[in-house]
Amino acid sequence: MAIRVSPDPVDVSTTTTKRARGYLRWYPSAWRARYGEEFVAHLETELAARPVSFWRTTDIVAHGILARFSFQRRQRIAFRAALSFFLVTAAAVAAIGLTNYWSPETISSGDNGMVTGVGLLAQPSQVVDVAFNFSTRARVPIGITSVMVIPLQGFLAPQVVGVDFAAHASELANGRGWPIRLSKGATGQMQGSAPLVQAIGSTVTLARTNVFWLGLRAPLLHHAYAVAGLRVFYERRGVGHTMMINQSSSPDVICASSSSAGRFPPWCSRENQAAQTMAMFAATKHSTAELPSDQAQLVAQLSLSDAQAAGRGVPTLVDVRHWAAQFFPAHGPGAIRSVTGVISVGVPEWRFVIRRALSDTFVVLCTNRGRVDSGGGMIGVGVERCPVQKRA
Repeated sequence: MAIRVSPDPVDVSTTTTKRARGYLRWYPSAWRARYGEEFVAHLETELAARPVSFWRTTDIVAHGILARFSFQRRQRIAFRAALSFFLVTAAAVAAIGLTNYWSPETISSGDNGMVTGVGLLAQPSQVVDVAFNFSTRARVPIGITSVMVIPLQGFLAPQVVGVDFAAHASELANGRGWPIRLSKGATGQMQGSAPLVQAIGSTVTLARTNVFWLGLRAPLLHHAYAVAGLRVFYERRGVGHTMMINQSSSPDVICASSSSAGRFPPWCSRENQAAQTMAMFAATKHSTAELPSDQAQLVAQLSLSDAQAAGRGVPTLVDVRHWAAQFFPAHGPGAIRSVTGVISVGVPEWRFVIRRALSDTFVVLCTNRGRVDSGGGMIGVGVERCPVQKRA
């Protein structure tokens, strides 16, 4: 029995306590747990002083019902908030899982990121095979629909005759034509343990290291072909994706020649060197459209290297125009529209007019830091904005 002290001492009987606790049943359990003892103690005093009161009973019942609605509303709000949080969290987790389930596979070019280019000499009717290694995160099946060669800027793209795949790295280049015919017992770096599979139209399972072998043909005689990478179109769980295998830092170069001796003709050596130079330029610049000084410098330096390799010392204007037209043609982005100039005292004075692709404006650059050694040969050339000529 609960006993409370009031200004006027009141004896509280067991019957009064039971009546007080009976009124408490009108209130919800959460309210009773929090305020029940205080409510009973106060009501015992009230009942002892005034045992019967219609208005008191009505007030207790009304407040009890209101308290039930109030606590139930709070519970509903809390439940809905918890349910909403759970549903949002579940949806986010499911979205991440589904995105990963259908997402394109992350790759790095080469075997664990390392890329090695090759230089090949082939007759126009000959098919050569080139390996493109790449690495992935985990084993996952994909359906390959097509493979496209990405040429290096300034070079032709070879024709794709066939594509094979295997789940291992390789440096296969046997020159036996297409399809690839492996010699008996070829294993390890030449072939690996996984068999070759015709890639296009097949479903293959990627591994940590993989390889595409391409049969390539260079059909135009006395032309150089350079491959900067591959664009592979494939499906994963019914969703189409594109895989890029980048070889631009070390391109594969094929020279179409009628020579069968296997010796690189001088023009092919020059194209090979030009491809390496262009690859380094492309690897260090995200865009050449707004870098006209780098474009002019590349053409000038390449012309100088070519002339020195040929034993001519100083390049001619024809040499410069040749490389400018190959790498930055007049109709392409960052075009070198014209090259003019002369050789003055053994030092070139060339004038480049270059169009900025993004702003569609022109900039004019001149060579003005050519250096000549004691023997009269050039050892370097630089470009910058042409000096303003003063009017007489």
